[in-house]
Amino acid sequence: MIGFADRMSLAVLLSCVLLSSTLFDVQCFAQQAEDSLAKARRSAEEARVRSSTSGLKMTIQNVDITRFPKVKLIVELIDDSSRAFESIDPKTLTVVENGVPKPVLSVEKIAISERIPVDFVFLVDVTGTMQQYINGVKNNVETFVQSLRTRGIEYRLGLILFSDINERVYQPTADVKVFLSWLNTVYATGGFDEKENALEAIREATKTRWNPAANRVAVIITDAPYHQFGEKGNGRTYMTTETIIDQLRENRVRLFCIVPTSLEQYKQMADASRGATFDIKQPFSTILDQYSTQLTNLYAVTYSSDSKVIRDSINVAILDEHKRELVKQIIPIVEIGRKFIIENLLFPVNSAVLGDKIEELDVLIDFMKSRPAVVVRIEGHTDNTGSIRTNKALSLARAESAKAYLVQRVVDQKRILTLGLGPTRPIADNATEFGRSLNRRTEIVIISK
Repeated sequence: MIGFADRMSLAVLLSCVLLSSTLFDVQCFAQQAEDSLAKARRSAEEARVRSSTSGLKMTIQNVDITRFPKVKLIVELIDDSSRAFESIDPKTLTVVENGVPKPVLSVEKIAISERIPVDFVFLVDVTGTMQQYINGVKNNVETFVQSLRTRGIEYRLGLILFSDINERVYQPTADVKVFLSWLNTVYATGGFDEKENALEAIREATKTRWNPAANRVAVIITDAPYHQFGEKGNGRTYMTTETIIDQLRENRVRLFCIVPTSLEQYKQMADASRGATFDIKQPFSTILDQYSTQLTNLYAVTYSSDSKVIRDSINVAILDEHKRELVKQIIPIVEIGRKFIIENLLFPVNSAVLGDKIEELDVLIDFMKSRPAVVVRIEGHTDNTGSIRTNKALSLARAESAKAYLVQRVVDQKRILTLGLGPTRPIADNATEFGRSLNRRTEIVIISK
């Protein structure tokens, strides 16, 4: 029998236990809440870091050495869905040049003055069900190339027409009206079986007479699956999905596919060659706008080289914050057709006068002295203010002014050609003063090495 005093002691003890338990629960709850908050913060931070490069696809499009030893790698950034990537933190990237890591100084959306040469070859299926899509290309290609031009792409367009065989092959041209004249004669007919010979068309595209300095892009437009080696029927080929992927990679050709979403093998080829796929059922204007947006989502990744002189080529890789390799490429520098825009040669209106010291031209002088076989062409450009005749004369005077700067510093004048193009090749809208200032420029092109 428990006495009153004992019952009181037990009650106090139970109260203490319950109080302690309650305090413990409160402390546990508080600790759990704090842990959850900390975990949420960590998750948010990890998500922020992951979002900087997660799903990021990167392609090196060009290199700018006009401010050497600072080097600008012009890269295209897209995410897993092939949408344009809005921005990226330079702290999340590292450049590895010839095996040596370099911190990234900046990542900036490039201005349209940074001209990127791209050769496009359109591979168009011309069998019976394709006429509406062929018309889509005809009706939208001029808008497409205007979009490329205003976004900094210097384009050429080629064309391959195919069915069960390669019907016609046209080498790239810079004249969109010539390209349209090829398409205007096309009327979709025939098609003896479901599959067409797309792999032979792609193989032919890899043999295009590319501009050596241009990025290489093949765009296939078809609503049909394709023949492969070993299959029966029309359109025999020795190619397979795997062998054509090897050929695309070997020839550095990116494949973009405008096809039905059900045709998964096209996606396999596009992904393997750093391209993308688009649904052929979308309006063609939408497809080409998405496509040009992707191609022109370009950034300048700037780092400082340790090299004392400009090399013939650089072997670079770009790593993310986890040291995973996003892209690796050997980039030829001394390459026929490579073009450089000298930023500080943006002339005042009606002027061809240069300053006493132009840093970028000094870099060019060192470059040419170290490579006595290189010959360059200096191209002068103007805005559209005034007559074409006057502007061509002015643009030539600007090119000659740049040549004189080089010759005065002991570069043989026989290694420098000049050309005045006036307002014929604008890179920006002449309707604004900013656009006109960009069009008053001088470009240097390697024409022999």
